[in-house]
Amino acid sequence: MSWARSRLGRGARAARACTLALLAWSLHAGAAAPPLRLLVTTGASLPFADISPGSAEARLLGGIVHDWGLALAQRLGREPRFLLMPARRVGQQLREGSFDVQCFENPQWYGPQDEAWIEWLPRPLMEVVEELVSMPGTPLVRHLEQLQGKTVGVVTGYRYPLLDPLFEAGRMERSLAHNETRLLQMQRLGRADYSVISRLQLDYARATDPKLRTLIASPLVVSRTALYCLRLRSSPIPLSELAAAQQALLNEGRLEAILQRYR
Repeated sequence: MSWARSRLGRGARAARACTLALLAWSLHAGAAAPPLRLLVTTGASLPFADISPGSAEARLLGGIVHDWGLALAQRLGREPRFLLMPARRVGQQLREGSFDVQCFENPQWYGPQDEAWIEWLPRPLMEVVEELVSMPGTPLVRHLEQLQGKTVGVVTGYRYPLLDPLFEAGRMERSLAHNETRLLQMQRLGRADYSVISRLQLDYARATDPKLRTLIASPLVVSRTALYCLRLRSSPIPLSELAAAQQALLNEGRLEAILQRYR
């Protein structure tokens, strides 16, 4: 009898342990994974970002960044959470660790001081080509010398390695705008001889705004820039997991499908 009671006691303890283990597993399986926090700068505009205007708290409504963020979060099994910040506050967000990833960025836009906070996914998402856009009848630019004495529209805070030396030498004048959408509007109003616009932005503008369909692009290419996703080193999501999710989406053609919506 004592042996039977001993076996019964061990069996009960084993059953309780099994029950607790199953409960712990079910709680773990049922718990939602933390959201994927994606940083977006408020200076972005369509086709990259459709940001609600005239609101005390900006919201991301659509655009390439939005659609890619949804796809990436879905692949990771997480809910997306978009954090909108002015570009001037990005450095603060790096130090505070308030997000996980920021996509459609380039390492050259960041300094050595940022390397302690961020790392880059190994494969680029896409390449952006910037061109000089002007109204019909304006001479097409094939050589930098043709920009002597001209006014060129650029985005405030952006760097243009090909053109910046000419600006600094006083050989041409800047016309500043908050984003490329505003640049196109200024260009149509004749406030600049040329404006630096990405080919993707120009295609979108021509497709959505009849007033901008007559804009022309010069043969001179201002820049070709590869865009990547960066990961905050303090993020709980491993770099390898993010890279694998991105690679899977690229292999499936998800990004190309998103880009086609805005062409």
